[in-house]
Amino acid sequence: MLNKNIVLLGGSAFVMVNGIQVGLRKKGFKVSNLALGGTSALQNLYELKRNYEILKNSDLIITSSNVHDIGMYNNINSLKYSFEIIDWFYKELFHLNKKIIVFITPTPQTWMNEVCIKSINNFHKKLANKYGFNVIDLQEFYIKTNLLYTFQALRDGAHDFDFVMRTLGENIANNFHKFLKPKKINFSYDNPTFKIIKAKYFSKKLSKECFTKENSSFKEECLFIDHNDELEIDQKYNDYKIIGIHFWDSKGKFKFINKKEIEWGINFSHLGFTNFTHFDDLSIKPNMKFKPLLNSSMNFISFFLVKNDYIPYSQTTNFEILAYEKITIKKEYDFNHLIPPIKFYKEIIDEYCAIMDSRKLAPLQKQISDLSQQNLKINQKTNLELANLEQDLIFKKLQNKKLAKQMGIKINAIMPKLTMINPNSAKARIHNHLSYKLGQALIENSKSIFGFIRMPYVLSYIKDKHKFEQKIYEEKIKQDPNLALPSLETYPDYNEALKEKECFTYKLGEALIQANKNWYGGGYIKFIFKDVPRLKREFKKNKL
Repeated sequence: MLNKNIVLLGGSAFVMVNGIQVGLRKKGFKVSNLALGGTSALQNLYELKRNYEILKNSDLIITSSNVHDIGMYNNINSLKYSFEIIDWFYKELFHLNKKIIVFITPTPQTWMNEVCIKSINNFHKKLANKYGFNVIDLQEFYIKTNLLYTFQALRDGAHDFDFVMRTLGENIANNFHKFLKPKKINFSYDNPTFKIIKAKYFSKKLSKECFTKENSSFKEECLFIDHNDELEIDQKYNDYKIIGIHFWDSKGKFKFINKKEIEWGINFSHLGFTNFTHFDDLSIKPNMKFKPLLNSSMNFISFFLVKNDYIPYSQTTNFEILAYEKITIKKEYDFNHLIPPIKFYKEIIDEYCAIMDSRKLAPLQKQISDLSQQNLKINQKTNLELANLEQDLIFKKLQNKKLAKQMGIKINAIMPKLTMINPNSAKARIHNHLSYKLGQALIENSKSIFGFIRMPYVLSYIKDKHKFEQKIYEEKIKQDPNLALPSLETYPDYNEALKEKECFTYKLGEALIQANKNWYGGGYIKFIFKDVPRLKREFKKNKL
């Protein structure tokens, strides 16, 4: 079992560092992982051409691309582009004459077109049957076991758990001897010619050095290009068409300057491979250029080209009929029995979660209960404070009535005319400030001897009533923040309201509030003998 070379071609299902590659290596296999997340069969074809010697010397090739063959277009009218690439790729695999495993990845993504899913998956299986490739169809397994939209959702809705893929890798390694080589069939290799133009080719033209970029999984030779650079493609490639671009880190927009200018934008901070097979205008013409636009850049790796002398995929395939065609993999090529007992795994996970969830929720539920009790106590305290304020107001109102009766005057004469909040006026809101209301009461009640006598009661009443109203307003805001009044700056009469804050009435009230804060230090004496005369002088002077 040792010294067997395995090559992985595919997307993120194979990229996961603790997944299938670990299971294969655990059994002593040497793994060359050429997979790249988010890519289709075109990237697999590109890697096959770029790393031909690695694949030629391999003992087993595991390939998967169905998810992104679907997602690349996700449109029935554009499926022909995916079919063309898949057809090319499978011919190349067959030509290698190596053991091949076609891995059909699950597609629980609800945004994908159902007909496209079934059509692409069936096309992979149809070609696998034609060429004699071994198949592991995880999509079919999940559908039969009703796990497609439940098990993968436990992780991220797109990938299997690492331990599932790791176990699958071990099972593949243990059954290596059972996998079959391709069929012996009459085969005419009629694929077009492919070319790869690497970064080094353009570095000489631009007089810029390439650099090596790498991480734990990848290592590539890159050429940094920005809006100051143009990649001009030589006339020797005039018979070719650009079908893909390989890059690492890309931001902004780029354009191909050909007969027509084609703009293309991508922001991707990882290794990427983009498919251009659906662009009919990327046949290379004299002086064709590739250029980043302003504020755009890329670590360019290579272009992938195909010679234009190929016959476009025109097989009369009815994609809808193919989607619902029953395609069965022959028993000797069907290796679904190597799929780990996922249904059993799910039962274990569900049972574990049922036990642990209640344990994890218990402290959270206690916190919620404690917070509810705290809120209840706070609300009870607030309600009690409001009730006390209301009783205090009633008591003071009764005192005012009693005083008025003793003095033989009507109650309305001693109660100040308070301005209520007009939510559509900044000026009215200023009038509702405590400073303005106190100043207004001071002026009104200073006009007679009776006013001076009743002034302490009136001012106390205004203060308590204002406090009561503010308390109610704050409680309403706590319950519904949308009830909060807008800032004064948003009102049309904001500038006029600012003038009100500078008027004598407002300043008089402000001075009284300050005096009340410093009553123990002679605040009221200062207010009567210094502040009031000073304010009168200032405003009299301003009038002049």
